[in-house]
Amino acid sequence: MSLIFLYLLSKLLNRKIIVGIWSINVFKSETLISKRPDRFKLEKTSLQASEITDVRAEFVADPFIISYREKFYMFFEILDKSSGKGIIGLATSNDGENWKYDRTVLKENYHLSYPYVFTFKNEFYMIPESSEANRVLLYKAKNFPYDWEIVSELIEGKYVDSSIFQYQNKWWMLAGKSGKLHLFYSDKLEKNWIEHPKSPLITNNTNITRPGGRVIVDEENIYRYAQDGQPNYGSAIRAFKIIHLSESAYEEEKVNLVLSGSKIDDDWKKDGMHSIDQVKISENKWLVAVDGHILENKSYVFWKIDRILANFRVKLQSLLNMKAYHENKESRMESKETL
Repeated sequence: MSLIFLYLLSKLLNRKIIVGIWSINVFKSETLISKRPDRFKLEKTSLQASEITDVRAEFVADPFIISYREKFYMFFEILDKSSGKGIIGLATSNDGENWKYDRTVLKENYHLSYPYVFTFKNEFYMIPESSEANRVLLYKAKNFPYDWEIVSELIEGKYVDSSIFQYQNKWWMLAGKSGKLHLFYSDKLEKNWIEHPKSPLITNNTNITRPGGRVIVDEENIYRYAQDGQPNYGSAIRAFKIIHLSESAYEEEKVNLVLSGSKIDDDWKKDGMHSIDQVKISENKWLVAVDGHILENKSYVFWKIDRILANFRVKLQSLLNMKAYHENKESRMESKETL
């Protein structure tokens, strides 16, 4: 019996899990990214999981930037170890180069990632990936950049990385689902979304169907970015130019593979890159946010224990906060009785 136990224990202790550790890099570019950027721009990270202070983070990914009142706000996914789910975090910068983590700004009981933020009529909106909720949800800021609320369900279904843009007085949205690329359009942001007659535009292809960042409309040019899921998830980003878009037609052409893993040992992006956002900050200047990852072979037991401990800390802190709240409440009541 003891030999069997030791054998099973040995198997358990030797069990491994491959974990993707994602980080974020932000850099400035003189042009829109339609080819590989200079490798020196991607040498170091701008934000890592170790810089997240209010939750135990396994990684940070999917950066999206918005500029407001001469300050930059970057929203991104945090993989929270305590729940194993994604939540949305915020970092800020005055110059676009030096970033400081602020706090978690959106958390649900379902996984969130890919926080696609944009403005419309002086209001701030976000469409985070919420396929676990089986819906594409539109959030609006009640108090930018911290407080967000759901204002509309745009589409029902397990669509991933929905990417919205305006073109010729109409709203358009690209979304991935089961190796397919879908296209929807509407005259209004919050309702009446219709699937395009050519949708799904592409089927049975994990190399070019999942959106990989903000769709860029630069004058009459429209660029979409797609994740390449081979040979592993999040391997690379490819750029496509949409050359014909209407309620009845869609046509695009491939531009370039623009981001990929470096294959260099210990490099933060060794095993792939899968998201890009670009904000035009002047006539010939863009601020570009990308992510990348390195695959780490970890002990499953210690990885699992780390998550259990993170969850325990959250529950313990919740109990302590509740205890402090009741003690303060009782103290206030006693003060009133004394008066």
